Amino acid sequence: MLVVGVGAGAHGARAILTYLDSPHRAPVASRTVRRQRGQSLVSTIAAGVSALHATASKLALPVAYSAIAYRVNEDADALSERRDPRPSWLVHETAAQLRYLRFTGTVPTHGATVLCDLGSTGMTVSVLDLAAGATVASRRTSTFCGDDLDHLVRRHLAANGVRTDVEASRSIKEQVSDGGVVNAHGSDGTGHHVFTRRDFEEIIAGPVRYATMVVEQTIELSGTKPASIVLLGGGANVTSIGEAFERQLGVKTHVPGHPELVSARGAALLSVDQQG
Repeated sequence: MLVVGVGAGAHGARAILTYLDSPHRAPVASRTVRRQRGQSLVSTIAAGVSALHATASKLALPVAYSAIAYRVNEDADALSERRDPRPSWLVHETAAQLRYLRFTGTVPTHGATVLCDLGSTGMTVSVLDLAAGATVASRRTSTFCGDDLDHLVRRHLAANGVRTDVEASRSIKEQVSDGGVVNAHGSDGTGHHVFTRRDFEEIIAGPVRYATMVVEQTIELSGTKPASIVLLGGGANVTSIGEAFERQLGVKTHVPGHPELVSARGAALLSVDQQG
C-alpha cells in the first residue's frame, strides 16, 4: 500500500511517497519544497504532494492515503480550508514523530523522552510521557536555528577571504559535520580556506550552549527524568550538537537515520491510523 506523508514547517515541506509497511526504508519518491518569499505554506505543501501523486501516476501505483504533519493550529486551519481533490489527513507534528519513533523502536512504551526538532527557523523541545503519549512540557525558540548556523559559517569564511552564498555555507556546514575538513572556495572561484570541524564547533559553541540551556529548562519544567533525547529535523545532521547535548546534560542522545524525514514518515504511518 502506497501512502504520502508530509512534514511541514516554516521552511516549507518535505514529502515522501512510501510503502506503509516500510516507511523507514528509502522512499519510492521524495520532494523537498522550500517556501519562497511571499508563498503560503499551503501552496508549498500542495506543490510537494502534487509532485508525488504525479510520480505515482506515472508508475501506475495508486496512493491509498495521505497525511500532513503540522506544527501550529494556524497551519492546520489554513490546510483545512483548502479544497483539494486529493484530501489529506492532518496530524500534529509531535504525534507523527512519536509514531515513527515507536515504529522503529527508538523510544520505549513507558517513561519519558525529549524530542528536539532542530529546524531552519527554530528549535522545538517537547518532553513526552511515553505511556500516555502526551506532551508534558514544550518550548520553541527561534534564537537557535539552522539558518543562523549557516550565517555563522558564512561570516567565518568571509573573515578568511572566502565569500559564499547561504546555500554554499549550508552545504559546507553539513560536509564538515560529516567529514571533519572542507576545502572551501569562494563562489566566484577566488579565495581558499581549510575549514575544520574544530573551527565549526568553536563558532557554534555559544548557540549550542544556549540550546542546551533551553533543553535543560524544559526538562526541569516537566518534572520528569527522561531516559533519552531524540534529535530531529535537518539540524540533527550536525553531529556535534547531539554530542554536546549528551555531554552537558548527561542524557543519552539519539539521532535517527534521515532525521529531517521523521515527521513525514510518521505522517505516512498515521495516514492509515486516521481511517479508524
